[in-house]
Amino acid sequence: MATSLLLTASLVTAARAAYDARPPVAHTGGFGEPSCRECHFDGPTRPPEMLSLGGVPERYQPGAVYELHVWIRDTTARVGGFQLAARVAEGPHAGTQAGTLCARDARVDVVADTATGVQYASHAGAARADSLQWQLQWHAPTEDVGPVAFHVAANSANDDDSMLGDVIILRSWTTRSQESGVRSQGVSGCGSEKE
Repeated sequence: MATSLLLTASLVTAARAAYDARPPVAHTGGFGEPSCRECHFDGPTRPPEMLSLGGVPERYQPGAVYELHVWIRDTTARVGGFQLAARVAEGPHAGTQAGTLCARDARVDVVADTATGVQYASHAGAARADSLQWQLQWHAPTEDVGPVAFHVAANSANDDDSMLGDVIILRSWTTRSQESGVRSQGVSGCGSEKE
């Protein structure tokens, strides 16, 4: 029994250390992928409106840069984090990367899945309850790829060093291309926006 408890405690500590820094890629719940619920569960439900993504335009201009803001508004949270992906929503390229995600500061990390090429923006370290908001940039695709879906998974956690009792909120937003057919000169990358 003691060995079993020690092993469980070791696994929980290892999981916490691994995910405090950054969640594993491809856990937004979008396009059939798992969500944070794979490792965090048994939490109470919260209204989806407690998670918001500001800055997503109703219609995007190809090549334009948009400032995005992720917020978790759960007053019971002690710590929290998120993961976000921007992908082509429809058609033969559905689920592929749409544009480029860029970190605005050291609190956000952007990593590409080596198997799919899809970028995932996430917290770089679990944020305390008084700072459950993050900023990043989305460089829209340089040409019209049709609708783009943003899938966001957020963890509003109780910080009890276990995987139990954490609130996972999943939401998605969609933007469509402007009908004007405007094309840009293209976006080569993120530059050096990190502060």
